[in-house]
Amino acid sequence: MVEKKYKDKAALVAELNEKLNRASAVVVTEYRGLKAGDLVKLRSALRPAQIEVVVVKNSLLRRAAQGTTCESLSEGLAGPTAVALSFGEPAEAAKLLSKGAKDFDKFNLTKGVVDKMVVDERGLAALASLPGKAELQSQFAGVLEGFVGEFVYLIEATMREFSGLLEAQAEKVAA
Repeated sequence: MVEKKYKDKAALVAELNEKLNRASAVVVTEYRGLKAGDLVKLRSALRPAQIEVVVVKNSLLRRAAQGTTCESLSEGLAGPTAVALSFGEPAEAAKLLSKGAKDFDKFNLTKGVVDKMVVDERGLAALASLPGKAELQSQFAGVLEGFVGEFVYLIEATMREFSGLLEAQAEKVAA
């Protein structure tokens, strides 16, 4: 019986290790006092954004994090811990998790790894306040459109001036 439990834990550690390596963002959260129904609502809200919330024992998280960029996250863990794993856009994960922390008082973000960079609670909040990838792409497209429009206007103006010079030259030669 003990051997079976050990194999189950070993499989869980291996699976969590694989997810930690694959995730674009990993956030350690504390959920002490959060009702099970609220955790289900939170998971449902995060699932479409490819964010998975896993409740895990601290000792298993420490073992799973060994040899990954998330190894520093396992330091100082105490109490009930859930790990949010994002397999999509990291900034979007920070936004949605911060929103979840605001919606559910008992759900607190403690630290995380975003694109292999360790961040604390304030870093996660700062990342959540930044515009998302789609917003940045639309802003960039707007800037490019402005430059292209200005370039086209300058070319048209140069062509008008040149045609005016040609007409003046033709009148001068004809006279």
